[in-house]
Amino acid sequence: MACPSCDIAANAQPMPPPWRNLQVVTSALSGLLLATGFLGSMLGISPLLETSFYLLSVFIGGWYFIKEGLETLLEEYQIGIEILMAVAALTAGLLGQWAEAAMLVFLYSISEAAEGYTEERTRNAIRALMELAPETALVIRNNREITLPAEALQVDDVFIVRPGEAVATDGEIIEGHSSLNQAPVTGESVPVEKQTGDTVFAATLNGEGALTIRVTRTTANNTLARIIKMVEEAQSSKGKSQRFIERFGRRYSPVVLLAGVLLAVIPPVFFAQQWQ
Repeated sequence: MACPSCDIAANAQPMPPPWRNLQVVTSALSGLLLATGFLGSMLGISPLLETSFYLLSVFIGGWYFIKEGLETLLEEYQIGIEILMAVAALTAGLLGQWAEAAMLVFLYSISEAAEGYTEERTRNAIRALMELAPETALVIRNNREITLPAEALQVDDVFIVRPGEAVATDGEIIEGHSSLNQAPVTGESVPVEKQTGDTVFAATLNGEGALTIRVTRTTANNTLARIIKMVEEAQSSKGKSQRFIERFGRRYSPVVLLAGVLLAVIPPVFFAQQWQ
């Protein structure tokens, strides 16, 4: 007999390790080039070679967030923190401080990479949850057993869960008894014994006995669907402090950028000070 739970485990996509994430790799490479430049300066390598390491560190580390900043500027006409970081790094480089420019780019790129990797882990966890529930259910209609998509189940429908299969949606056992592995939903490590009258959850894995279950919640609002919804909302929701920072940043970034340009231009032009 086929084991849907085994199929689910076989088809689940494991989260790739950080070193296979391109954004993490480029940030790490930026840090490696930065460290090589620092080490080279201590060992007395030529200034040109030292600067080359820093330039490569800036280019590789800044690739993702500078591209993102330019897209925001061109598409949404907003100056974000990415543009400020890019301008700060470029200004430091033009002043001959390529080591500081590379350090700035590396620190910001590693924070962006860590955030992106964390978000990808969350999305992967959501995908894994969605794959736990079976796509079909064996439903009893007019004294006949028919296979229907799980999404077609309605409240009070009756379906059968055979040994080794996963429960299609939340329901109440009306016949049979078995042990169910509820770890994917509740986190319990030990299978729970269930019998007539007990409640079962979507995506829990049936043990050795066959169960006849009456639907109490459709797939759209069962326990699994609500867990997925809460995770998605937690990922996309923003706290009050974060919303304030974003509103503040939309005004702060252009002002800081303009102030920096004026501070660089006005003294040499109007007060005959040297460009430096």
